[in-house]
Formats: sequence, structure tokens, C-alpha cells
Amino acid sequence: MKNILKQDQSPEFLANIPPLPAVIRFYDDFSDAYGHVVDPSHSDQWSISFDGRSAELDFHPFDIQIRPLVKIWCATQLSRLSPVTAEYYFCRLKEVPIARIAGVLKSNPQEVRYIWKQCLSSDMTYSQLISLKSLLSFLCMHCVGTWRPEWLDLVSFLPLPKVDKYAGVRTGDVFLLFEEEAAIIWHIDEVCQSTVLRNSTITDEILERTAILLCSYQFGFRAKQIAMLEMRSIRIWRDGIEDIPAVHLTFSMIKQRSSKRVFPMIRRVKREWAALFVELFERCRRKGMAGADHVFHRTPPEISQVVFGVTESIGCRRGVNELRHTAALRLVDAGTSEEELAAFMGHTDLNTGLVYFNSSRSQAERINQALGISSTYQNVMKVAHSRFISPDELAGLKGDQQIAGVPHGMPIAGIGGCELGQPSCPNNPVMSCYGCSRFMPIVNARIHMQVLEDLRDVMKFFYVSSHAERGSPALQLESTIAKVQTVIDELGGQRHELES
Repeated sequence: MKNILKQDQSPEFLANIPPLPAVIRFYDDFSDAYGHVVDPSHSDQWSISFDGRSAELDFHPFDIQIRPLVKIWCATQLSRLSPVTAEYYFCRLKEVPIARIAGVLKSNPQEVRYIWKQCLSSDMTYSQLISLKSLLSFLCMHCVGTWRPEWLDLVSFLPLPKVDKYAGVRTGDVFLLFEEEAAIIWHIDEVCQSTVLRNSTITDEILERTAILLCSYQFGFRAKQIAMLEMRSIRIWRDGIEDIPAVHLTFSMIKQRSSKRVFPMIRRVKREWAALFVELFERCRRKGMAGADHVFHRTPPEISQVVFGVTESIGCRRGVNELRHTAALRLVDAGTSEEELAAFMGHTDLNTGLVYFNSSRSQAERINQALGISSTYQNVMKVAHSRFISPDELAGLKGDQQIAGVPHGMPIAGIGGCELGQPSCPNNPVMSCYGCSRFMPIVNARIHMQVLEDLRDVMKFFYVSSHAERGSPALQLESTIAKVQTVIDELGGQRHELES
């Protein structure tokens, strides 16, 4: 590769470069161990391992005269920052054209603003400029060339392209739709119900994948936090009062700006979902897992793929980040404070979570959606059912095929029939019928309208008593209300024919 720096410029510029250590040590929090790069000065390709994977830092693309500088900068990043961040900075710097790097490095504090404007006017990305800024800060801290610590403020104020990290939050694209949340809860409920019944069809894979989805949906944790969950971090409390014990999980706080404020994050699994972790813990223990063993034995990228896979299998392909954003908004919608949100998300800066308060919907809109009143939401909801039947056809069905139930203490009957028969159905009658492919709703719209009004009364009670917190029963009610409304809308198009 052609040398970018002229020979007569190299000695002055490379003056005072600190020597590379014999061994570079870095801490990998995923394995809770230190990694090493031995004799880095004699190799232009460093192999490092972190987060359960390996990476190669290849210095060959850099000009041979600035390669020693990039090496000592990279060694400093590894020792000061997480290996994930150090690798990210290195890879982004490697994408910067060599001429651009040389132009910045050859400049002095009086010239750097002009050179930086040229970088801004080019097609360099935000992340590439951040890496270049980090290299300039390194020059200041180690008095390389004409740079001194007093120029750190100048470097920090060099402008960067405007990037809205929360653009998806502001537009709402990262938040799950109501029907997507309902599908996730429905899936977790079904696996938990099978777990309680000791269903042999629930394999270890299904159990683990559902538990990973639970940690992402209920707690909003990052993939790495979920992957780092250890056996000793699961606490099961049996008080003898409830049939299902209480389960507490302890997660690690990661990605903190200040290492002095890192605390364990203890979370309690919802009581109706606790059986999932009780069963998972017992199976892991029978396999001989204990102590610091990772419960899910997966790397962070694999955890992300699991969440994508499970959500796609239930009809909504969503990732860990989207479930995390949704968990934050769900908490804000429930009336949480800025301090409580920061504690839930693991933020050390209260300002980080302010974007969710700006994106939160009003309480009136939340209630309208829950009651099926929002016209926008009604048009999105899709409901499956077999076919409509007449009152005479309903009367002619067998008794176990005629649907009746008392959900939330509210007697409901005559809404339609079931092709399978209620005794053979594992789900709750009425609440699970609307939206089921085996459901045959009666053609009388008045009956469904009465069901809708009764369910809305129950939902209003939920919102008054729980301050709009969306638990599993409340979400099931929201789902049922929306599906009842859609059945009524279907009947509205043929109401004249039916009534005549």
C-alpha cells in the first residue's frame, strides 16, 4: 500500500507514541474472565474472544507508518472499554479512507477544524467520525505530536452529523401493535399452562425459547443480559400459601456510562408465568447445571435470533430491541415516574428515558383502544372464525357444542357454537372463542353487542383498580373485545338480510 505520510513528516508526528505493552488484558463480562493479547507489537492480526464469540482485529489495511499509532490506540480502547465497543470503534475506523485518517493526524489543533469540515462534507458516517474523534482524543491524552491534554475540549466540540437514535421511538415504529402483544402473551400462557399440567410435549427447547421471550417481553432486557442469566440468579420462594411459588431473577446491569453505579437488577416473574421458570430450573438442575452456569447456554446474537424466531412463529416477527422499547412505553403508559423507568431499564441517566414520556399515548386513547372504540385500531384487527350460524342451527347442535361460560363472573350463552366441542377445548370458553377458527358465531348482532358491553364494563373495572397496568387478564380482555367488535362489524354488512 502506498505510504500516505511523507517520510519527512513521520518522525515529528510519531513522536511520543507510548510503547505497546507486552500483554494487553481486557475484561469480558459475559464469561466473567479476562482475555489476553500476547506480544501485540509482533503481530498485525490480533485474535480476541468475548460474548461467546471470536473476532480478528486486522491492522494490514492501515498504512505501515500509522499502524503503530492505531495499534496503541486500539490497545488502550481494549483496556478501558468493553471489547464489544473496542471492536466496534476499530471496525468503523478501518472503513475510513486512509487519506482522511492521514489528513486528520497530520493536522495540528489550529488546522483540525478545517480538516474536520472536509470530513463532514464527505460521505463519512456518524460512527466513522466518532472513531476518528476517539483517535484524536488519544493523541491529546498521550501528548502525541503537537497535541496536548488542553486540546481535549476542542476535540470534544468537533461537530458530528445529526443522528436521531430514537427516531423509531418518536414515530412509534418500534412499538408492538396490540395484537402482537396479545399473541406473545397468549403463547407464554399456553406454554405455562402445559408446564403446570406437566405436558410431556413441552421439550427443553420450547421451554427455553419461551423463557427467553418472557425475559425480553416482561422485563425489556437486552440480549446480552438474558444470555448472562446464571443458575444462581434464579430464586424460587415457596411460602405455602399459593400453589405456584414466587420466582425472582437477578440480571446484570450492562452498558453503563459510569462503572461506579452498576447494581444487580432483581425482577419478579409474573405469578401466572412462574411455573415456566420453576420447570426450567428443575430441568437444568437435573442436567447437572449449577452456580455460574448460563441458564440458556446461548450467546447474545443467538438470544436475538431466538426472539426473532419465536415471534415469527406466532405471527409477528419482532426483535429484542422492539420488545424492550415496548416494555418501557408500557410502564410509562401505566403512570410510572422518570426514576422508576430508569431503574426498570437500567439507565444511570434519567434523561435517557424522557423520549418514552413524549411518545406515550394519553390515558383516554389507551382506554379507547382497550374498549375497542378506536376506529383506527378496529380496522387493523383480524378475526378468524369458521362460519356464521342461525339460531335454529345453534339449537340443533349438541349440548357440548353450544358455547356458554361465566368469564369474570359474567354469565354468557348463546353466542354461537364450537366445531370441536367445549369439553375437548383446552382454552377458556367465551374468552377464547372469538378469533378461534372453530368458532361459529350466531348471526344475531344484538347478542354480540351485549357481550361487548359486558366486557367493556369489566375492562373499565380493570383500569380503575390497576391504574391501566396491562397484565395478562387485561390483555386477554382487550383482545376479546376487539374481536367481538370485528364480528359485529362483519354482521353489520349483512344485517338487513338477517333481520328480514
